Amino acid sequence: MAIRIPRLKVPRAIRSKLSAAKLLGTVMKNSIQFKLRRGAFRKRYKSREFDTIIVDMDGTLFRGDANLEGLKFLYPDKNEGRKTYGEEIYDSLISKIASGEYSIERAILEGNKFLMAKKASVKSLSGVLSIMKGEIRVPLVRSLKKAKRRGMTIVLATLSSRTFGELANSYIAEKYGFGFDMVLGTELSFDSQKAITGVKSIVGTKDFDFGGIPVHSKLTAIRHGMAAGGKEFFDLKKAVLITDSYGDIDLAKMLVTILIKPENPTAAQKVSQRLRLADYIIRDDSDLQRNLESILLGPVK
Repeated sequence: MAIRIPRLKVPRAIRSKLSAAKLLGTVMKNSIQFKLRRGAFRKRYKSREFDTIIVDMDGTLFRGDANLEGLKFLYPDKNEGRKTYGEEIYDSLISKIASGEYSIERAILEGNKFLMAKKASVKSLSGVLSIMKGEIRVPLVRSLKKAKRRGMTIVLATLSSRTFGELANSYIAEKYGFGFDMVLGTELSFDSQKAITGVKSIVGTKDFDFGGIPVHSKLTAIRHGMAAGGKEFFDLKKAVLITDSYGDIDLAKMLVTILIKPENPTAAQKVSQRLRLADYIIRDDSDLQRNLESILLGPVK
């Protein structure tokens, strides 16, 4: 029996930002699959006795996006509209994903080509981190710190640079006394001067080969990372995902998912909230830490 997808009233502003048709259609399709799968496995996933927490980086651990900030950092000159060329490049890549011209994997590769054209290096990534330090969601970090004390494995999984994620992890460990047990992301290659020379592997949407570059989904990357760390069995029923938008929808289909709702959401975040692509949607407000800990650790007694 065919499933009839209801017409969704999405504000015009969101439609224009997303280049509406194709991207929103794909999200709608995935949202139906998401809800069917979540409904079918609702009883299996009812337990909140988690042993693994998977955290997205851009928009989740950080309120901002490392890719956008990296391009702005390296292409700071402004056009007549007072937008940096880095922002123009980023907007162009997002637009091409929305229109279907680029896959996410190609956008990752093309974005890194812009970084390489400016001879970006580990030092450049450190500069971007310095800009983004104020964007760290401190209540989230504090909640993760408590969860780690309970013996949970905490994973930072991103489509962005793993090197940047590792730099962020080192800073957070020094600043807040908490460190992720593993950091997974797109692997870059560097020369002897620590300048970026290419992309070795990509964390993307599925497992395949992209022009000779191996691509792994976040789930595959997590499983490989767990095995490398000596944890051979990764139990999906005891894992929880913390994210901000539909970028992690394929992983969210299989895991209990917490969606953080920021005060000023992006178009992608608004769509995710409207389609309710999570088991829990919680606001990024003064109650964020308490609400996160109630889900991750159980109600405060």
